[in-house]
Amino acid sequence: MAGIRVERTMHIERPNILEEAVVRSIGYVSGKANVLQECVSFGGQRRYYFRVNRISDHGYAPSPAMIRRSEDNGRTWQEVGPRQEILPLHGKWRLWVEEPNYILRPGTETVAQMYATRENLTDLLPWDQGSPFAVTTLLWTRISHDAGRTWGEPEQVVMEGPEFNPRHWAPGVWYGRNSAASEGVEPVFLPDGRFILPVFVPVPDQPHQWQSGGIIGQWRPDGGGIGWRMTATATVGKDGSNCGGDEPSIALLEDGRLFMSMRVRVDPNDGTSIPSGKFYAVSDDLGESWSAPQLFRYDDGEQVYCPACLAHVFRGRNGRLYIITNILDKPTYACDPRTKLQIAEIDRQTFRIIRSSVTIIEQRQPGQNDLVRFSNWRRYEDRKTGHVMLYMSACPGNEGRHENCHCPPHSYRYEIILPEG
Repeated sequence: MAGIRVERTMHIERPNILEEAVVRSIGYVSGKANVLQECVSFGGQRRYYFRVNRISDHGYAPSPAMIRRSEDNGRTWQEVGPRQEILPLHGKWRLWVEEPNYILRPGTETVAQMYATRENLTDLLPWDQGSPFAVTTLLWTRISHDAGRTWGEPEQVVMEGPEFNPRHWAPGVWYGRNSAASEGVEPVFLPDGRFILPVFVPVPDQPHQWQSGGIIGQWRPDGGGIGWRMTATATVGKDGSNCGGDEPSIALLEDGRLFMSMRVRVDPNDGTSIPSGKFYAVSDDLGESWSAPQLFRYDDGEQVYCPACLAHVFRGRNGRLYIITNILDKPTYACDPRTKLQIAEIDRQTFRIIRSSVTIIEQRQPGQNDLVRFSNWRRYEDRKTGHVMLYMSACPGNEGRHENCHCPPHSYRYEIILPEG
């Protein structure tokens, strides 16, 4: 039986090792033609190097982020214009504008951008004490009726219901007190035209604990906006994670159930007893309830080890269920290593990973540091071929990008060819 094949090609070549290109978002923006749009940033890893080492950047100014567009299904790309990632607010306060998901209204040229904003101060890192970054997340949409050429005014995402408002915009979520987020995943479209975006929200009265679910969106009849409601949530107990379950990804199974993966984190002496797990939960009522989270295992019963890292679960055009994530040979702590990125098939009856299907997408090369990361990719399914198109740039890890990091600055395209059904 044919296995999974991966073909890597250059997407964006960069001449300077200190200024990498990273595809932050990519997707179709037309329901009628194979038109793609992407957001690309430059030099963020170098900026991180200066900030995390608390040294002067000597006026370092990377190339501005760019919006690019392809009218021929990704074969060629044209620059549309710059994209502002950080906007001034007042004094040292800045607004961070994250890259959007693209949500199509089927069969039309209407598409929504959905993106998050967060606030911070110029002299603080997001995780520094006193940073407002973690408690100021808001989600927004903007609508285009011409396949992403022009966009309307932003509208804040607020769940439907009399109890919700721009400050208390989702169950258990209050601007200025805590936050909710969707990290690196795409919406999943349901047969009735609705869609679900995976999100994670705080566990009430449990600081630094997260639970995962989704927000279900439905286009308004006139196509002028989207109505939202929150699903139920699931989380992972303290035996498997010191922060609950976050960064979910959701797949729609052929029988209508939802299959959700969750990231967890373990650290030394944190009270956890399950090393380096990744968990999943299943819903048979479109998120109104979730099963108790289960640990990912191989089909031979052994545990699958992962760092705290992103995962994508999805069904291919062949109908099979897959996961893309960083899989390890042995347990670890926290977020590293992410030196190898793989794709594997999940058995749709047992939800166990088929060990023989594990296929490497990318891995550390000789000379690269031990903590180089292959993560935080973006992907879509090619409409013509059904192949998974994944875009990723190598990251030097916690040391940031510097002259001797031996980490290429290019963005690569990985065409993942799945076997026939």
